[in-house]
Amino acid sequence: MKFMLKDWPDMISIPQSHFNGLPVSRTVWLMLILGLMGLPSICLAWQSDPPTRRSSLPGDPDFEQQIPPVFTHVYRIGNFYIMGTDQRPRETDRPDRTGEEVVHEAVRLFGSLLDTDADGQVDHPELLKTMGENFAFAIGADRTLRPIEEKLDRQTGHYIISMKTDIWPFFPDWDGTGFRVKRLDSSMWRPRRMSALWEECFHVYTEAWNRHTDDWSFGKEGLLGRAMAADIEAGAYDIREQNRIERGDYDWNTAVNEYVHQVWVIQKGGQTAALTEPQQKVLNFMQQTNGFAMDMNKDYPKPLAVRVR
Repeated sequence: MKFMLKDWPDMISIPQSHFNGLPVSRTVWLMLILGLMGLPSICLAWQSDPPTRRSSLPGDPDFEQQIPPVFTHVYRIGNFYIMGTDQRPRETDRPDRTGEEVVHEAVRLFGSLLDTDADGQVDHPELLKTMGENFAFAIGADRTLRPIEEKLDRQTGHYIISMKTDIWPFFPDWDGTGFRVKRLDSSMWRPRRMSALWEECFHVYTEAWNRHTDDWSFGKEGLLGRAMAADIEAGAYDIREQNRIERGDYDWNTAVNEYVHQVWVIQKGGQTAALTEPQQKVLNFMQQTNGFAMDMNKDYPKPLAVRVR
């Protein structure tokens, strides 16, 4: 929701006046007042827009020049880019939800992951740099994004992780709570009415940790991979069904990353009693990783991001 400057003369009583002997209209007075207040003279943004600022963290001008015009909403946190189209989400709570709303929530979620104490500063600038050097985040319809993902990967070396708003659910009020789970026994499990945007943002974050430190390996020899393998061997966790659905393309590293996310979701929902011993080891590992985000905030309030377009 936006209040436009043209509406303000009817909302505020400001008399016709003069400045240096010349008539000054109420609209001009309003522009002067807004300027003194440090607000844009065009409009005042409602709280649904993510707060932005000039950032001391450098961007990536070369990557920025390659961003296609179909992305009408582009933000960056340092050198990490969040790009979105105007395409509406299909599975959501209201038919009037917009692509811009998905982008705004993604900006806030990434802000909360990168600034866990909400002091307006990135907790680990080197982690953010790793994220920006390797990944970017895209929002839009699957058919629109697929060729762009491949092209940007070839041109820039950035792997594009996406939120496909025509096939995955977007529930902006999801806060990671309000569900029950008896056990985590399948890679297919998700809480009912969970917003996929949380999962995709989280995957970017953990992929960045994977690139940032060897401790976060998703391979079979790493702690995380060994934990999932132990669950599979014990018959307590299944990835075969998802591999069948994806026609054999559900690779081990992706499975481990999703396993980690499921464990994180269960702790976020206060359901850790449902975790197996290997899953509890994964949770302990996350909790013991210095600065790792054990929460996400859809209402993150700080101006961490810079609006590019």
